[in-house]
Amino acid sequence: MLKINQVFKSFGEKDILKEVSFEAHSGEIIGLVAPNGTGKSTLLNIIMNFLTPDAGEVTILDQYGYRSKKQEIKMHEYLSFLPELNDLYAELSGYEHMKLYAKMWKGKVTSIDDIIESLNMTHYVKKPVGTYSLGMRQRLAFAMLLAADTEIMLMDEVMNGLDPDNVTLLTNELIELKRRGKVILIASHLLDNLDLYANRILFFRDGHILLETREGEVDKINQSYIKIHLNKPKYDELKAVKDFPENTQYIAGKIVAIPLKSLEKIEINDWIQFFIDQNILNVTIGQIGTAEWYEEFYNQ
Repeated sequence: MLKINQVFKSFGEKDILKEVSFEAHSGEIIGLVAPNGTGKSTLLNIIMNFLTPDAGEVTILDQYGYRSKKQEIKMHEYLSFLPELNDLYAELSGYEHMKLYAKMWKGKVTSIDDIIESLNMTHYVKKPVGTYSLGMRQRLAFAMLLAADTEIMLMDEVMNGLDPDNVTLLTNELIELKRRGKVILIASHLLDNLDLYANRILFFRDGHILLETREGEVDKINQSYIKIHLNKPKYDELKAVKDFPENTQYIAGKIVAIPLKSLEKIEINDWIQFFIDQNILNVTIGQIGTAEWYEEFYNQ
């Protein structure tokens, strides 16, 4: 539905995005992961046409793009963007903000009360936004997107300023949006939470997509591992006395990961027993999460 094709963007002599290409389809949430200043927000702004790429294009349904003002209007019928908190009007109520977004995109406000109830906003939504806490404003920004109800939604740090209960609340709403067939691109620093709802996660580095992971695929990030937390000297010491499987990885400077698919069931028990015999008790079986891969790619 949404296609990013060979997008390139630089600021001065710094290349931020280099020929970035991918497609997003109905019922798909794509997470964008990279350190600050490495292109996530730039990409979202290009998709909205807030920024113009130096090369490449953004299209919807293989027919609409930013080739003319008429086409731009058509693009924005499909697209909405999480509002910046600084762009909210202090003197207007949350309800008035939601009503504005609903009328701009849908031309009606019939779903607003349901959104308010689902996001537990009833007790404050008709108060001026200037009285809201950071978390209340963040929830309002998300509610405004729900009121717009576009087919494609772009979100930059939607969980910012939320306590754990509200993070869970918005996570459940995102899962419901996915079920309804929405396309969502979301940049978030809550990486473990991103694993709960994203179909795909794109890791960016040096302007390129470094790694793309897909929900349900047996690939580098989604397969299961024996995970052992070890420092490097101890890992090297163990390797000297026992041959590790060839595709064992040392991740994020702290985790030895042995892919289960490389082992027979009896070998799995043997490996776990080996680490216990070495008095290494922090041994688990599970997936390598997005947060661990983030540390591997960016914090070395």
